[in-house]
Amino acid sequence: MKSVFNIVLLACVLIFSQEALAQKTKVSGVVTNATTGETMPFVNMLFQNSKIGTTTDLDGKYSIETYYEVDSLLASFVGMKTISYKIKEGVSQTIDFEMEASSIELETAVVIATKEENPAHPIIRKVLRNKNVNDREKLDAYEYEIYNKVEFDLNNITEEFRDRKIFKPFEFVFENLDSTQEKVYLPVFMTESLSDFYYRKNPKTEKEVINATRVSGIENNSVSQFLGDMYQSVNIYDNNVIVFGKSFVSPISNSGFGFYNYYLMDSAMIGNKWCFNIKFFPKRKQELTFDGEMWINDTTYAVKKVMGSIAEDANINFIYGLEVKQEFDEIEPEVWMLTKDELLVDFNIAERTMGFYGRKTSTSQNFTINKPREEQFGRLPLLLIQRREAAEEASDILLPPLVGLADLRQRLEPWLASPYKR
Repeated sequence: MKSVFNIVLLACVLIFSQEALAQKTKVSGVVTNATTGETMPFVNMLFQNSKIGTTTDLDGKYSIETYYEVDSLLASFVGMKTISYKIKEGVSQTIDFEMEASSIELETAVVIATKEENPAHPIIRKVLRNKNVNDREKLDAYEYEIYNKVEFDLNNITEEFRDRKIFKPFEFVFENLDSTQEKVYLPVFMTESLSDFYYRKNPKTEKEVINATRVSGIENNSVSQFLGDMYQSVNIYDNNVIVFGKSFVSPISNSGFGFYNYYLMDSAMIGNKWCFNIKFFPKRKQELTFDGEMWINDTTYAVKKVMGSIAEDANINFIYGLEVKQEFDEIEPEVWMLTKDELLVDFNIAERTMGFYGRKTSTSQNFTINKPREEQFGRLPLLLIQRREAAEEASDILLPPLVGLADLRQRLEPWLASPYKR
């Protein structure tokens, strides 16, 4: 009986702890003058230690809400004393404020010498406190349109390789080698697709419906072998990021201070968000960590951009280098979604042999948030194209770059009747 009771107790704890994550705190009420009893318009209402605020309307009423961790609400107005009330986190509540006139007094300033803290650390701590709110996994449902492009380029191209008789009629190809990367490379294969992606939290369902696709390049077994590996799903908000079967510590892991050094480098406007630029690098060599930088929004402490690469001595089969770049946008208030995802991988079977650059670029738009599909939708057969099958049908040597999702739709219209669209 005792073991059964413990199991039930543990289940209850897990249920309530899950419900406690990312609950919305909502406060509303009226602000009045304590002396006259008149309502006060245009009073500043602000959650303490945040930049989430509003003002009262012409009738002195206000309503403010957030998913972020807050404990107090401030009311301030010129010539009146600032008032602070404790609030209950994760529930809706009503709090009325009565404001009194204030007198201006100059207080004595006391300067105390203290040990200066690394300015990046308070920012990282606020990022960690708000992870549950900024992570898209909090949402009940979301869907969006996504454009995927995967490209493979030959690298480590030696003179011996170029002098083979089979390539003599195609010598002109080697006149267009690209040297923008560390190694000279030649594009040989590309696949593009336009899809609709659907996610529902309960019951958990993920579905990708491919609307259009095209594959071009030189048929090659090595390319087909690594094609599936390019579809890595990296969520920076996870404590550990799985890349090619290895578990890397995220730079915003809850234990990140034990693995990374952080430095505040700059602050600037990224899009329409003011952000902090923080550099991170591993404290110790040979650990599965990243080296890079990220831009953190100064209001929500969400990741706006992150760029990282793995250490050269990271032991991953056939991988000699890996870089990840991600960009996020606030689609709705307090809803951040991944809008651009780039992955660059340097594949090589052995040293001093020809290898591949694998590049994946994903761009997402047209988001729909918290409008779950009916349950039957998740039971329908997946309309996913088999990317490996598509790779085997590659024909053209190169595919011209496409500009934007609308352009891709137009140019792939003849392919919608393809046998690969199921």
